[in-house]
This record gives sequence, C-alpha cells and structure tokens, in this order.
Amino acid sequence: MDISLNDIDLESIQIPDQEEEETPIPGAVINFHNITHDDMNNGPGLRVVLWVAGCSHHCKKCHNPVTWDPNGGIPLDAWNESEFWEWLDKPWTKGATFSGGDPLHCANRGYIGKMAQKIKETRSNKDVVVYTGYTLKVDNGDFYFEDKEGNTFSYPALKYIDILNDGPFDCDIRKGDIASDRFVPWVGSSNQRVIDVQESLKAGKVVERKYDKSGKYTLV
Repeated sequence: MDISLNDIDLESIQIPDQEEEETPIPGAVINFHNITHDDMNNGPGLRVVLWVAGCSHHCKKCHNPVTWDPNGGIPLDAWNESEFWEWLDKPWTKGATFSGGDPLHCANRGYIGKMAQKIKETRSNKDVVVYTGYTLKVDNGDFYFEDKEGNTFSYPALKYIDILNDGPFDCDIRKGDIASDRFVPWVGSSNQRVIDVQESLKAGKVVERKYDKSGKYTLV
C-alpha cells in the first residue's frame, strides 16, 4: 500500500532528545596527538587520557619523541574535545589523565589547568592525574615547578590535580629498575614520583604515594 506524506500525522512523531554537547574550554587552542579511553596504564582504574603536544625535556630514549613539538599533532578543537568529555562521563571511567608531551609545557599549562578546574567543579566524582617532566618543589609551604636547568614557575591550577607524576624519565635508572625487578607503577623510572597533591597541599610538603602490586598505596 502506498503512503503519502498527507497520510502521516507529523505532530505525533516523537524525536528522541539529543544529548547536550559539552561546551569547550574558552581560550587558546592547544595541540594534541591522541585521546585514549578505557586506559589502565596511566593511573588507577579505567581512564580517559589526553596526549598533548609539546615537551622541552627531551629525555634520552623518550617513549614519545613525536610529541615534543608543540605545533605537532592537531588542534584540540571543540569537536575533538567533545570526545574527551564524552568518555570522561562514562560511569566506569574513574578519571582523566593528562600526558604527552608535557601537559605543563608553556604552550599547554594554562589550558590544561582550565580543563582540570572544570573537571573538579562539575564532576567531583572524577579524579585528575597529570604527568610532567618538571619537578614539584616546595619552599616554606609555597609549591612551584622546576626544570633541569633550574627554571621555575608557579602553577595555581595545582589545587585541581589529585595525582601528579613528576620528574624527567631516566633510561639508565629504568634499566636498574628492570634488573632489580623494582615495582614502579604509573611512571617510567623510579626517580619519578607519584605525588598525592591534595595531601601535599594540606601538609605543606610533597607527599608521595607508594603502591604495592595489589593497587593499595601508603603515603610517605
């Protein structure tokens, strides 16, 4: 039987509600190389990971040298950023990890700070992990970051981070870790620290997490 448009009650047709799109962070766009999800290698639990472009540390035998150029990769435009928020909002996703490259490279740190702030203000059940080759230091309760040349910068957005994995990768230390079967979760070499940022801010000093193979940790 043929049906024409005149035979259809258009007003009775129900269109499913569309999911509201996440508003992208305003400000300058950063570049990125990938967004991975259901990731278990870059922090506790299942995570969504944003791999940014730009790193000035240039560690020997770096795993991701392609990410050193801050102009590499592609721009994190609204369409790409929406993928990050979509996967972060999955009920099984424990939190977000920012890696790279270096999220605290001068080309990235402002934007990453805004993303971390948005997560903590709108998704308090999600945690934030940041990887950086800079080293977190503290002087009389004031926290700052330092590179291998001794250059420093403060970072007000530190308060929006839960776990900070800091320090440059050292391939020679990594060889020793492997030779001694040393357990170093979430980092590349044992000189790098897994820092509980919120406990550090309370204590006014760097407080590390030491994980065992079951995933439990103690604060030191």
